Amino acid sequence: GAALTTFALAARTAPHQPALARARPLAMAASAGARPPRTLVRTPGGVPEVAQCQPDRYEAQLRGKVDRLERLLADATQRRAGGLPPTEVHESERTHFRMRAAFSLWREAARVHYVMFNRDDARTPREVTSFPMGSHRINALMTPLRDALDATPALREKVNDVRFLTTSTGDALVTLTYNRPIGEAWAAAATDLSTALGVRLVGRSRKVKLVVGGEFVTETLHVPGLGARQFTQQEGAFSQPNARVCEKMLGWAHDATARGLGATDLCELYCGNGCFTAALAPNFRRVVATEVSKASVRLAEANLAANACGNVRVARLSAEDFAQAYAGVRPFERLQRAGIDLGRGGAESYDLQTLFVDPPRAGLDETCRALAATFARVVYVSCNPETLARDVGELAATHDVTRVAAFDQFPYTPHLE
Repeated sequence: GAALTTFALAARTAPHQPALARARPLAMAASAGARPPRTLVRTPGGVPEVAQCQPDRYEAQLRGKVDRLERLLADATQRRAGGLPPTEVHESERTHFRMRAAFSLWREAARVHYVMFNRDDARTPREVTSFPMGSHRINALMTPLRDALDATPALREKVNDVRFLTTSTGDALVTLTYNRPIGEAWAAAATDLSTALGVRLVGRSRKVKLVVGGEFVTETLHVPGLGARQFTQQEGAFSQPNARVCEKMLGWAHDATARGLGATDLCELYCGNGCFTAALAPNFRRVVATEVSKASVRLAEANLAANACGNVRVARLSAEDFAQAYAGVRPFERLQRAGIDLGRGGAESYDLQTLFVDPPRAGLDETCRALAATFARVVYVSCNPETLARDVGELAATHDVTRVAAFDQFPYTPHLE
């Protein structure tokens, strides 16, 4: 996860209707011609550079990211930065803003250490004893979890990395991965640890996944204009890492679509676990949401039911396939099974006038850009300002930018949502 930039665009004319770095290997044997073995570096204070918070520099760093975004958009639309709408800037908390984190684990005899790698040195492991970017729950779990690994061979042997998933309400799930098979002995030790720490535990090794206490947590987000919304998050699935900023993003998306659209329908691509869907659905008559991951579709359906969004239908379909279905190029049985009729003019057909997209870093492909150009309104959430600017530049032929917002999901990094 990089951060996102959100945009609302309105058509000028009526449309034609048709993450933290992953762990490195833990140990390397020296051989002739090989690089020297790595050694653990202990940073004063236990916080390496990559994990440090710098509140005194926060505002200047964020201003630099917003300035860059505005230059990209101005160049893409061939308009002066002053000609675009003012950027609505949404700040993050300065510390303890990340609800999830991942650390490599470095083994020294019978001891393990959390480690990270600085951005300019992916080879040198640096010990982490405190993680000020992480939630208070993550920090409270780090020492007792490490001590339990040290004391329990069944949990410590060939452990490779650890991932924490927490919520703003204190729920927590810990995933441990191994370079060896795990089985009954691991499950027994993990059950004791789960009880002692009050967490759910998942163990992973090659072709094996063991779950103790469950693989889901529940997050409650307080969305401006909507109130509390509950979301189930699953181990290994994507979730927004910065809960407070996520609330601001959901509130912004809700507000951007809150006026005059209640008699029309929404199309959402890349819906994930239904986080944005639940914020947008109250503003529309009906919603068509698509997502390619089967697990995410199940999560989305559960989250939409939990938030009483009965006007949404979710189909397991890629964005590219939906574009073909919408253009009438080919039918898809998955749309029919989801009760979605894209026909024109029928009593059950959709009046899709607004498109919401939250694509991967590559942005929209040519097919999806062409699809977006046919909608009266587009709300675009992006995790990559460069591809966002490219796509907005393409849409400038049919649409005007009416709102721009920047959300600082990842303080102290170059990324901007």
